[in-house]
Amino acid sequence: MKKTFASHLLAASLLVMTAAPAVHAADTSRAAAPSVQKAGAYIDDSVITAKVKAALVEDKQISAMKISVTTKDGVVTLKGAVPSAELGQHALQLAAGIEGVRDVKSDLTVKAG
Repeated sequence: MKKTFASHLLAASLLVMTAAPAVHAADTSRAAAPSVQKAGAYIDDSVITAKVKAALVEDKQISAMKISVTTKDGVVTLKGAVPSAELGQHALQLAAGIEGVRDVKSDLTVKAG
């Protein structure tokens, strides 16, 4: 009887040992996928932000203005003060022309001075 119990215990142990890595791998792959996608989105957004900032700095009409740029999921938001609505529109058009930009939101205010 001890032999039978020992053989059952051994068989159960082997079964658990062989199944555990497969279960762990399945759980890990599901958990890792969203963070990889988020990391990819973050990298893309940071590249878009850098490109928009560079375009604003290179533009002679806008370079002296303090406009902050944020990007989330390809949507760029420009925030700051501009001396005229025309220059604000120009900044929005520059941002919209950057590769990867899905949309541009304005949080710009017109302040003469």
